[in-house]
Amino acid sequence: MKKSISFILVAVVLFSVFATVVSASNEGIMLCNNNVLQTDANFFISNDTAYITVSYIGYNNITTHAKITTTLQKRTLLLFWNDQVEWVDTSVATDDIFEHTYPVSSGTYRVKITYEISGTGGATDIIEDEIKVKN
Repeated sequence: MKKSISFILVAVVLFSVFATVVSASNEGIMLCNNNVLQTDANFFISNDTAYITVSYIGYNNITTHAKITTTLQKRTLLLFWNDQVEWVDTSVATDDIFEHTYPVSSGTYRVKITYEISGTGGATDIIEDEIKVKN
């Protein structure tokens, strides 16, 4: 009986210590980027055409270069994604927007976007995004 009470007591103490550490580590964390203020992506399908828009807003006198890789994929066999087309857009502007269209058939599509934004604010920001749409 004493062993089971001791075990329960130790388990409760360890759990409370672990819970405190986890909650303390999540408090006050704010995601910050070095060279980009905001990224945005929109994806929709209309009349068997995929419309994709990607953009970023950088910081004046900090953002110096952007490379955005956008890949349109189609789902096959419920588990796999096949690349349909890939665009690589680059810019040296503080902010920019890129638009792409591509003919599609029925099915489920997604775009995967990787933003690589460089500048004088520190290490290159690498931000990934994904949007799924069913046609």
